[in-house]
Parts: sequence; C-alpha cells; structure tokens
Amino acid sequence: MSFVRKCWHVANAVVRRGYWFNHRFLPETQKFERYRTFDTEVVNLGTTSSLHAFNYEGLGIKAANWAMSMNPLQGDLGILKNYSSYLKDGGATVIMSLCPFSSLAGSYDYLDDRYYRILYPTTIPHYSYTHWLRVNERWQSPIWHYPFYAIFMDIYRIFVKKDANRSMTEEQMEADAQMRIRGWFSEFSLKDFETPLSLRNKDAIMDAACKLDQMIDFCEEHGYKPVMIVPPMYHTLADKFTSKARTMLIDNMIDEMKHKDVRFFNYMNDDAFTHSRELFADSFDLNPNGAKVFTKRVLSDIGVLK
Repeated sequence: MSFVRKCWHVANAVVRRGYWFNHRFLPETQKFERYRTFDTEVVNLGTTSSLHAFNYEGLGIKAANWAMSMNPLQGDLGILKNYSSYLKDGGATVIMSLCPFSSLAGSYDYLDDRYYRILYPTTIPHYSYTHWLRVNERWQSPIWHYPFYAIFMDIYRIFVKKDANRSMTEEQMEADAQMRIRGWFSEFSLKDFETPLSLRNKDAIMDAACKLDQMIDFCEEHGYKPVMIVPPMYHTLADKFTSKARTMLIDNMIDEMKHKDVRFFNYMNDDAFTHSRELFADSFDLNPNGAKVFTKRVLSDIGVLK
C-alpha cells in the first residue's frame, strides 16, 4: 500500500471516530446493522425522547431500544417492518413511544440519509438509487465531505466531556423548556396552544393516526403486542402543555385511530418522574439512570416484569 493510500485510510478512520460522523450516522444506524438477537421479547420504537427513555440493561430479558433521534412515525414503521424477523413469534411486545408533537409530524415521510443504510428501498418513501450512491460514497470516504466547522465540533467534544448523569439547575431546566417550546412552535407553525390548528396540522394528525394504525395492524398480523406510551418530562416542560394542548396533540390523534382499544400509558406528567431532576439530562430527555428507572416502570405496568 502506497504512502498516499495509507494516509487516505488514516484520515477517513480519524473522521469516522469524530463527533460529526458519529452524530450523522452512528451509533443509531450501527445498532441495526449489528443487530442479531433472535426471539427478542421487547422493543421500543420512537424518536429522541424514546431513545433516551429506555435502558434494558440488567433486566434479564431480550429487549432492544430501536428508537432513533428525530425519527418520524414513517421511520418507526420502516424499522418495524425491516427488523421484525428478530422478534419473538406470537409474544413480542412492541412499545410505540410518542412525544407530544409526534401527531403534527405525522405527515413527515422524508427519511434522511441514515435510513438508506438500514432500510430496504421499498420501505423508504421516494427512494432514489442515485441518492443511495451518494450516501454510500459519503460513508466510504467521509473525508471528502468533512465540513470545516466539524473540526471545532470534534475538538470541543474531545476536551469538553459532558457528564450524562449530571442534572441541570432548576433555572437551566426552565430555560431549556422555553427553548424547546419555541423550537416546536416554529417547526409546526404554531402561535400558541390556544389558536386553532391549521388545516395542514389537522391533516398531519390524521396521517399520524393512520401510521400508528398501520404499525398496530402489522403487530396484530404477526402476533406481537402493541403498546403506546408517552415518556415523562420534567415539570418545567410538562407544565407548558395545558389540558387543551394535550387534547389537541394527543387525544385528537387517538380519536382518529381505528385501534382505540390499544393500551396507552401517558407518563408526561407522572409524579414519580416530573419533579425528580436527578433523573433528567434536560427538560425533555431522561438521563441513563432515569432511563433505567422508567424502563422498569413501563415493563411492570404492561406486565412484562412481575
């Protein structure tokens, strides 16, 4: 191997170890590419809050966290269809974890580059072979696509290590909650929770209900047990969702579903979590210790753990 070729391989290896590459592709895709656990008894789907809410270590059951950050319901459906062969026949439990705005993201059917690594083309809406070639090239030779700003991101991550179990202060929790609400309002074109939803958002709720029904249909066809849950939030964020907001974002979606009898557990403002700051990484996501506590609670509530 020539010197230039060796340098090329080393440079790509260094980029793959950095935050930019890992944040873009790993470890969320890698966990699927490496998944080989047959007869899995419990899995959870979901987006960012679910990714941080479940930790099955030490429970003595075959279980897996199949959530991905910023994952739309279309992604959940694709993951379930692609990896269901690993689930235990006639007895696996599929936890469909939602966040309050899963309903308004129900019409999102664009799946980003990560899914081109882990899903069959037939389960990727608007699949493009040309785009797959570009994704694969970025995976094989990330150095060509390494942005200048990523250098500073990687340096920061090397020298500034965040303690995942360290809690924010109460003031930081409030500021984090306000930031998230502003971000969601902007993303979904909301003025507040009092203004009636736009027709686009109403359609999104119907689309979300349809995708949940499709997942439940798939579970029932294969003998799996579907359960829907909403993970807890810290009170600085949970309190911002008024009863009207919860009706608008969650209850209306469930009312649109044909499977209204599927078990549903809403832990959004559960007293066992919502004021326990030591269990949260921020106002929205549980930390690793909080995830272990929450996972045991959910599995007990749905009857998997006695």
